[in-house]
Amino acid sequence: MSAAQSIRIAVAFAREISRSPEAHLCRACADVLVVAGAGITIMGGTAGGGPVCVSNQRMAALEDLQFTLGQGPCQDAFVTGAPVHASRLDVAASERWPSFVDLAHATGVGAVFAYPMTSHGAKVGVLTLYQEDQGDLSQAQHEDSLAVAEVLTETVLSLQAEATSGTLASGLEDAVAYRAEIYQASGMVSVQLHIPVDEALLRMRAHAFASDRPISVIASDIVARRLRLGEDPPGVARPVRG
Repeated sequence: MSAAQSIRIAVAFAREISRSPEAHLCRACADVLVVAGAGITIMGGTAGGGPVCVSNQRMAALEDLQFTLGQGPCQDAFVTGAPVHASRLDVAASERWPSFVDLAHATGVGAVFAYPMTSHGAKVGVLTLYQEDQGDLSQAQHEDSLAVAEVLTETVLSLQAEATSGTLASGLEDAVAYRAEIYQASGMVSVQLHIPVDEALLRMRAHAFASDRPISVIASDIVARRLRLGEDPPGVARPVRG
C-alpha cells in the first residue's frame, strides 16, 4: 500500500467518524473508493459471522441475500480468494447468480465488485462495492479497493485477537446479531408464505418502508410472532392478535 493510499483511507475514515459518535466503516469505504455503496461481511468460519455493515439501506437487501442464500459476487470472492468484478449484470451474470441479479436490478444496482479480505492465507471476509451504472472500476479505484480490503482485514484481525476462540469480537458481535434476527425472520416468512427467502426479504423491506419503521423492528416483531406478513401485496401485513 502506498503512502498516498494510506493517507486517503485515513482521511476518509476520520471524516466519517467526525460525522457521528460511531465509526461507519462502510460509508467511509464508499467515500474513499467513490462508489455508490459498500458492504462488509465477516465469513472466516467464525461462529455468528455475517454482514457487519452497509453504507446505505438500498444495498442492505443485497448483502442480506448473498449471505443468506450463499449466492453472489461476495460468496465467489470468498471461495476463490480473488476479486470478482461483475461490471455488467447481464444474462451471463443472471445465469450465475439469478436471485442476486434480479434483486440488483430491482434496487437500481448496475455493477458489483467483491474484494476478499485475506491475510497470509487466512480468509476473514469480503468487501463488496456497488455502482448504479454499468462499467468497471478505474485502475485507481481497483488499487484503492485492494488497499482498503487490506486495512479492513487487519482491523478485523486486531479486534479478533482478544476474542475467545470461535467467537466474534464484541465490536463485531452486535452488528452480526442485528442481522441474525433479520435472517431468522426472513426464514419464517419464507416458510409461512411458501416463497423464496429473497422474496421474503423484499416483503419485509417493503413493509418496513410502508410502515415507516426500521427493518430490525419488523424482524423482531415477526420473530416474536407479533406480526405476520400475509398473502397480501408487499407492504401489507396483519398484526397477530392475542
